[in-house]
Amino acid sequence: MPHDNKAFRLLRLLFFLSGSYPKTRKECTDFLDIRESAFYNYRNELINIGFNLQQKEGKYWVEAEDKATHVLANLLHFSEEEAYILAKSIDAIEGHTLPAKRLKQKLVAFLNQDKAVEAYLKKEKTEMVSVLNNAVKNKKQVLLVNYASGNSQTVKNRRVEPFEFKDDFNLVWAFDTEVKKNRQFKICRMEDALETPFGWKYEHLHHSAPVDVFRNTGELNKQVEFELNLRARNLLVEEYPLTEKYITGTTKNHFLFKVPVAKYEGPGRFMMGMAEDIRLIGDDGFIEFLKEKIDKCKHFL
Repeated sequence: MPHDNKAFRLLRLLFFLSGSYPKTRKECTDFLDIRESAFYNYRNELINIGFNLQQKEGKYWVEAEDKATHVLANLLHFSEEEAYILAKSIDAIEGHTLPAKRLKQKLVAFLNQDKAVEAYLKKEKTEMVSVLNNAVKNKKQVLLVNYASGNSQTVKNRRVEPFEFKDDFNLVWAFDTEVKKNRQFKICRMEDALETPFGWKYEHLHHSAPVDVFRNTGELNKQVEFELNLRARNLLVEEYPLTEKYITGTTKNHFLFKVPVAKYEGPGRFMMGMAEDIRLIGDDGFIEFLKEKIDKCKHFL
């Protein structure tokens, strides 16, 4: 499978190192779940292929110097899910031909966060994202005007240090200077974004949390496990392609799915919608979460 081989891991590392801020060696090894020695092998491989891998103060990043690469990067944006699907498709080519290898090298050249913002946003959002994008590049603090928070149920100004975009520029990771925490901010919840004259003060604390296979953000400290029939398995992979890596076949038409997650909401919504096609196994926290959800649904009846 492509997610188990060196080519796919190299592809993911290029995606990771082509983001909007440099990554430490530990961030890279944690991201790929590899040993430190393997990271150095991949680093050398990137350099040998011809990518401009930079290193400074223990942090790494890939820069695209070729003009043609910049043009292509401005045309395409690949999420991790899309990169996974594309890598799978290329690996399916018989014989792993030289054209397939070249196609992979061209594909990974697109995987950087510094995209043509206007291609992914409605016109009214472009200016705000441009401000945020410039702030990332210039390491400036930004004032988010009247940000509507779903968690705190408040609408107020937030002074933040944006450092990484996600989800085709619909989300931005930023350090909230008031609460001193890294948070994910949705562009659609901002009334405006204004660059301030202040530079970053908390760069050493910048850290984006992992994103689980259900696209929820947070530490992957929870786990869900259930059995699926063929119908549920197919729908799960279609809706959340990265779940395929965590599915194993038990019999011809039955499958086991076990994965760490950041939140129960994603797998919970899927499971409640496919209840007749799934048998719940665990964990205890997920079982309790579903019981509470089911109890709250009783008022519909």
